[in-house]
Amino acid sequence: MDEFVIVDTCIWASFFSKPGSKEKLEVDKLIDADRVSMIGPILAEVLLGFRRKDQADWASSRLLLTHYVEITPDDWRAAADEGRVQAPRGNKLPLTDLVAVSIARRLNLMVYSVDPHFDLFEDLRRYDPE
Repeated sequence: MDEFVIVDTCIWASFFSKPGSKEKLEVDKLIDADRVSMIGPILAEVLLGFRRKDQADWASSRLLLTHYVEITPDDWRAAADEGRVQAPRGNKLPLTDLVAVSIARRLNLMVYSVDPHFDLFEDLRRYDPE
């Protein structure tokens, strides 16, 4: 799975709301190449962004065509451990980001995000569309 990419919520938001955006075009390429991985917390965050259930249902049907990755108990523990490391440094990170980092590390996946939280993890493989 080392060529697979976890696409973060902020990128999906552009994908669904800005048809001509760089993010939309890049995610389209990743989807066409069958390289997108999805985790439950990101799926939930993306679906919460839709006002109507029918829109969320349509988006869900598309998002679940990606490679869904189950979160293990070890992933949750690693996320909590990383949260404890970051908190004293003044970095209170969202659980979704911590879980994404844990899974990306475990499976050697890349993360596609513009969220600066992910810059805190030097060992994290980042997807760079350029």
